[in-house]
Amino acid sequence: MTFNMGGFFTDDSWTPSTIIQQDPTLPVSASLKKVESAKTSNKTDTKGESLSSLIQDALSPYKKANIEEINQRTSFTVTAGYDDQGNPNFKDANGELIPGIYTDIPNDVYHSLPAISSSMIKKFLISPAHYYRAYVDPVNRHRTSKALERTFDAGTYAHELILEPQGFYDHYYRELSQAENPELLSTLEELKSLCKDNNLKVSGTKQVLIDRLLEADPTFGNRIFDVVKKQNDEKNAGKKGIDPVVWDDAHRSCHAVRKNEWADKLLSDGIAELSVIARCPETGRMLKVRFDWLSYNGVPVDVKTSRTVNPQKFIYQFADLKYDVQAYMYSFVGRLAGIPIPRCTFPFVSVEYNEADICEVFEMSDEDFRIAGTNYHRAINELVDCIENDDWYGYTRGTASTIITLPKRGRV
Repeated sequence: MTFNMGGFFTDDSWTPSTIIQQDPTLPVSASLKKVESAKTSNKTDTKGESLSSLIQDALSPYKKANIEEINQRTSFTVTAGYDDQGNPNFKDANGELIPGIYTDIPNDVYHSLPAISSSMIKKFLISPAHYYRAYVDPVNRHRTSKALERTFDAGTYAHELILEPQGFYDHYYRELSQAENPELLSTLEELKSLCKDNNLKVSGTKQVLIDRLLEADPTFGNRIFDVVKKQNDEKNAGKKGIDPVVWDDAHRSCHAVRKNEWADKLLSDGIAELSVIARCPETGRMLKVRFDWLSYNGVPVDVKTSRTVNPQKFIYQFADLKYDVQAYMYSFVGRLAGIPIPRCTFPFVSVEYNEADICEVFEMSDEDFRIAGTNYHRAINELVDCIENDDWYGYTRGTASTIITLPKRGRV
């Protein structure tokens, strides 16, 4: 894609430390919708996977990025996350982070990097006490329901299908669904009935009945769901099974995105999952961001799965989850690393799949982008102050009462 980068982010006099003082009269880049497409260690993580295995997976042939090809097409320099021996290019001999733009850093490794992330800033903006609970002295109170777990999984797999589909079917398979195979016997009563029809004992657990039936006639296995499912799992040994509902949700989400002409254009001709490390010019702290997608021209795109993408409702989720601050910080850190990200340009490709399959693309107004910038710069300076002084107050400093005025609905 060819984009007009605009004066705000391409002016030679631009410096990160003065970004929020930039002249608001500078020319705005062309609206995206008017642009036509141009033809290491062995430490084990909480999931039981070693970092070395994650790194090897990132270096596998179907995932490893073609650095030479990428750098031929960009005006910025991208570096492989690891050398051919699996050593991190993003760390020096002392283990300190090296600023740069990197491919192929596993997600868990990225999250472990000692740098300030967008998630940290967003948590701090709720209150310093929230940041403290999440990152300084964490307390695990998470109790995830199966339904919520499926929602998280569907979003994760949808991201992979949309952004990095190559090799997806080498890593995953769709588990069998009982609902889609109603002719197969599944319940204890159904198995007892089959045993009775074949003059076999009907006592015992479900597995005992299955074993009894298979011993009497192995072909009974073709009629029993648990047996057929086990055969399918064994056929896909080495792959991760995905719940059929989650699998279908992820694939429908991907289809909805690709069916949206504008979303499909935005997510073409670029690089997925680029990790960027830069030093903050205001605080001296290391910063990190991870772009879902970055076009070769430097246009970032973020993919979100949501309960609804109705614009009138999505704006509340957008504000509540502070996507505006994420967009600003990603643009800011990307620019620090040398990526020519256009002014106030950060499309969110958003998709819902629960009650309908709909994809919408959202962009913030320039004014909201500037407000997000003000909030980001205030937050990172206050965060560093809290870190240095070990001062983790709540919503207020708590030195006096807070006078409140009830909303109209709270008055008689």
